[in-house]
Amino acid sequence: MDLSTSLNVLWEPPRISAEEAVERVAAAGFQALDMNFCDWLFDGSPFVGEAWESWVRGIRRRADAVGIRFGQAHGPIFNKFAEGERTRWLTAMSHRSLVAAGILGAPRVVFEPGTLGGGFDAAHLARTKQRNLDWFGALLPDAAQSGVGLALENNADLSSRERGTRRSFCSTPAELVDLVDTFATPRVGICWDTGHAHLQRLDQGPAIRALGQRLKVLHIQDNNGDSDQHLLPFNGTVDWRAVMGALRNIGYPGTLSFEVHASIRLLPDGLRDAALHYAVAVGRYLTGLE
Repeated sequence: MDLSTSLNVLWEPPRISAEEAVERVAAAGFQALDMNFCDWLFDGSPFVGEAWESWVRGIRRRADAVGIRFGQAHGPIFNKFAEGERTRWLTAMSHRSLVAAGILGAPRVVFEPGTLGGGFDAAHLARTKQRNLDWFGALLPDAAQSGVGLALENNADLSSRERGTRRSFCSTPAELVDLVDTFATPRVGICWDTGHAHLQRLDQGPAIRALGQRLKVLHIQDNNGDSDQHLLPFNGTVDWRAVMGALRNIGYPGTLSFEVHASIRLLPDGLRDAALHYAVAVGRYLTGLE
């Protein structure tokens, strides 16, 4: 299983360019990358400017030059069902992320399902599911044209406090599987975030096995079960033996992709490369767990 990490581990613009981050991650021993477009939505970002395609192509050239590939990408995170100009702009950036992923050669772009406020009875869940079908369905033509797929990520009810809702839609495997299966296309699969699942108090072995072949990409991260900490494995309380065993059980074909910026990005830059090498060692240990 190839080891991957989000480029957000070295996100510090403008001091560290995306191209430099690619080089340093490759030098540490990773074989694949996750391009997190969420990080590049700020004013003045090259991703939101007119020359965004040229910027993305430059990143792809650098990755090709150092022998690393993009295994996945992450689209914008926002309230997809809110009204207003900001929502419309972020929706446009979501479409742009699909095109950019195609340029990078990333086969999947991760998005979090949206949640409507309500009582979470059957009628409310049906409305929420339909809104997600509509919103993600509108992305599919651009995804197809760009040669990429979507990977819908498991949420966690703990994060619903920030949204002002009782819980988060698709925080359970059953809701996520039902949503993905309703699309009835291989272009829509699942991203499993081990940290979110841990916040949800899920038994991750059975949960991952319930996803089966729908599981296309991973966000591997650890936490203490109380907050979304994005730590390297073994720095929290996730049962990694259960996670890795379930991935083997289902024949998971993708990369082992870290989303662990809190373990690396917060360090002084002089320590980050050593931390990246350590992260590779952790990944290799994980893949050998019995």
